[in-house]
Amino acid sequence: MTYREATECINYIGKRGSVLGLGPITKLLKMLGDPQDKLKIIHVAGTNGKGSICTFLEMMYREEGKRVGRYISPTIHDYLERFQINGEEMLKDTFARLFTKVYEAVNNMDEEEQPTAFEIETAIAFLYFELENVDIVILEVGMGGREDATNVIKHPVCTVFANIGMDHMQFLGDTIEKIAYQKAGIIKKGCPVVCYPSDERVISVLREEYGKVNEKVLSAEKVLSETDREYGSDGPVLNLNGRDENKEESVRKNFNVADASELDVLSETLCGSTFIYKGEEYSISLAGTYQIYNAITAIRTKLLLDGSLKKEALTKVSWEGRFEKLSDKPLFIKDGAHNIQGAKALKESLQKHFTNAHFIFIIGVLRDKEYEKMMELLCPLAKSCYLLRPDNARGLETEILAKVVSRYCDDVTCCKDVQDAVSKAACRWREMTDADKSKNMEMKQDTVIVAWGSLSYIGEVDPKYCMQRLE
Repeated sequence: MTYREATECINYIGKRGSVLGLGPITKLLKMLGDPQDKLKIIHVAGTNGKGSICTFLEMMYREEGKRVGRYISPTIHDYLERFQINGEEMLKDTFARLFTKVYEAVNNMDEEEQPTAFEIETAIAFLYFELENVDIVILEVGMGGREDATNVIKHPVCTVFANIGMDHMQFLGDTIEKIAYQKAGIIKKGCPVVCYPSDERVISVLREEYGKVNEKVLSAEKVLSETDREYGSDGPVLNLNGRDENKEESVRKNFNVADASELDVLSETLCGSTFIYKGEEYSISLAGTYQIYNAITAIRTKLLLDGSLKKEALTKVSWEGRFEKLSDKPLFIKDGAHNIQGAKALKESLQKHFTNAHFIFIIGVLRDKEYEKMMELLCPLAKSCYLLRPDNARGLETEILAKVVSRYCDDVTCCKDVQDAVSKAACRWREMTDADKSKNMEMKQDTVIVAWGSLSYIGEVDPKYCMQRLE
């Protein structure tokens, strides 16, 4: 099968949609030799920040000369972005060959247990990382956790939770506790947990689930201490020669929260931040306070697993579409804030970095998100809003979005595509900048273009469209 034929086939299968559950993926992987059981895996779940935490971890291991596999969802530019080793995408020929192998197995499965596109992609990822003999895999959950296809793994070396908030409620539940419970489903017996400094309701659910999963381990006469952890080919191994400890002490050592009280932020700019965490100074190249929290979650994970890290790795991290500055003139930011939690983080970042600014928004969202609440939160900040429909089957029509945005902003324009929206935003930026020049210099305000919303369109946002219109 060629690459084109393989992608056409996976796109056709994708029309079936998402079906949660581990039955089909478990059977499929068994037919393929269970490649996931031969890999050293860090499993990462959460609502926002999974990709950033995974990227911090990836760079820390790459800095040590390790070969790091990444399985990423969603992608921004290209389909094969989801399968990476040390930042390089899988080759088309490799994908075609692995897809053919997986598809042959799929054809031998009964009709009622046919896997989804995501399950097939997950199987391909495991085969790829086994084939390439990577040192470690950093595996992102697709959605939720408990019944996500990635949860087929049995022995991760660590389970990591990014920030957890309200998203995918139709699948995961309508309260933060229900969503946290679904995410907590990836916790495994004998496997340490590291958590982003989240809402205490979230931490309580995760801690309770950790205790339930590890009840027998924690009730043993002797339990594992941090210094007694060993890793075998099948994942964490309990060394019961450790010192006597009670259950609460063991939970404290193996259930870890990246405690923000141990954090001291020294500086924050659009180019990154410098902070002290647990007495050590670090610098990162990603902007936004939430990226500091993502960084300390990754740092806590790396130190827990290996006891050391190379700090310079953190300054080499880049992650597209996460409060990313694209240009200085015009000052142009893009951010994949596609849910309430992301919108709150974006608002916080804008207010922190631009205390005296006019904002021009470019917005595109999906119709199954809480877009009305997102617009209520962010659009009062905007002088002008340019709306587009993301190239996605779930993309929200601009006419519907305009009715909501108009409640908070008087200048709203529907655009035909991303290029049209960026070009019109550039013209508006020039108008506002020229008007500002005629004012007293002491009253001058920055004018900032901010493209935000669904990752389905964020990858297409290119400031060159601004430059072409401004020339």
